[in-house]
Amino acid sequence: MRFVLLILLCAPLTAGGLLLGRAEVKITPPDGMPMGGGFTIRLGKAAHDDLLCKALVFEQDGARAALVSCDVESLHRAWVVAARKRITAAGWIPGDRVMITATHSHSGPEMTPLVLEGAKGETLKISQAYHDALPTKIAQAVCEAAKSLTPVRVWFARGHEDSISFNRRYLMKDGSVRTNPGQMNPDIVRPAGPIDPELSLVYFDAPDGTPIATIVNFALHTTAWGGPGFSADFPGVLARRLAEAKSPAMTTLFLQGCSGNINQVDVGTREKQSGPAVSERIGTILAAGVLKLYRKMEAVPVPGASLRVRSKAVRLPALQYGPEQLAAARETISRARSGARDGPKFLDLVEAFKIVNVAEVHKNQPIETEVQAILFAGQLAIAGLPAEVFTELGMMVKGASPFPRTLVSELANDMLDYIPNLRAYPEGSYEPTTARCAPGCGEHLATEMTNLLIGAYRESLVR
Repeated sequence: MRFVLLILLCAPLTAGGLLLGRAEVKITPPDGMPMGGGFTIRLGKAAHDDLLCKALVFEQDGARAALVSCDVESLHRAWVVAARKRITAAGWIPGDRVMITATHSHSGPEMTPLVLEGAKGETLKISQAYHDALPTKIAQAVCEAAKSLTPVRVWFARGHEDSISFNRRYLMKDGSVRTNPGQMNPDIVRPAGPIDPELSLVYFDAPDGTPIATIVNFALHTTAWGGPGFSADFPGVLARRLAEAKSPAMTTLFLQGCSGNINQVDVGTREKQSGPAVSERIGTILAAGVLKLYRKMEAVPVPGASLRVRSKAVRLPALQYGPEQLAAARETISRARSGARDGPKFLDLVEAFKIVNVAEVHKNQPIETEVQAILFAGQLAIAGLPAEVFTELGMMVKGASPFPRTLVSELANDMLDYIPNLRAYPEGSYEPTTARCAPGCGEHLATEMTNLLIGAYRESLVR
């Protein structure tokens, strides 16, 4: 009798009947689709591996929530809104209870409308067709996942991995801060900020121990692939390695941590820092870390009626630009697209894109966006932020969260380009140059997310 009681105390709680469904839908771009991650049209070649839209649907006591991850560079608000409308119309789950994220693969399709203004002819047709179809494919993944609900147990583990990520902003000998200053640059003094080495997982298995799904959260720009063909980059490698080691049927969903100022480039070596081999190495290292964490997992109690989704509308102050600045920015972009030898410098082009976005798309008005969290009792929070967020801000949210287990995903439900911390604005270089929001918006966003989590945690205490 004592032995049976001990087993019950050590096993994850399944009261309340938490169910999980999962699905994967291919979103691999066709040949001729521009590749993402830049400011000019760069055509991708035949795909090296499939890009996927992965969906997890949770249900408990009639309440549902869904988490989606797409192997694309970003998902602007228009696609999220369109996908949520299709999901709601299908009747399986309200669209506002779905968090839709991007893995930020720079070897995925180009998703920025302003960049695609430079596409013509067949390239433009291919791009428009891909973009038009994507919300339907996202909705398809969610609906298919909702049809495969099965009872699950929930586990969590947190580890440390500091060998593959680097803060890409560096203090230089002249007092400036530069993004990606080059390998073995003798003028580098030190990194201008930290990395977030936390590697977290949430694991779901059937009551009989059959692997169902793993969510992996880590902060690292998805720029390792570097090849001409489309690829899911290291998140794809991670999923394949875990499938080989755990189960071919298990779904691995990668949540991109806050990595606006983090990449894979080690400036202290002359070794190549991008390419298929680098992608394989990084994905394999992450997989090894996850395999170690499987042996250290703790049960996450999920009593009945504990599954919730909370979101909050947020208004971020935007920078302001007048008609003359807008005209000059448009001229800069035109010169870049013309291919002229006297084309603009890179940071001038970056600033031009920002000015056009703020003045034309947002009309110099505060940028309206959303923070959202999927919550399991007072035990586990999956928090989504809508941009390429500096790692310090993600660490701030995790550190302030009252939930004992908190995952933070950037690029959730929107794409607002970069959101640096306050310190980075006067330092300058790439990320502050492209940031649409005014200084301080990063701390404001993190505070809004923190307040949401605190409020949700208090709700869980009175249930």
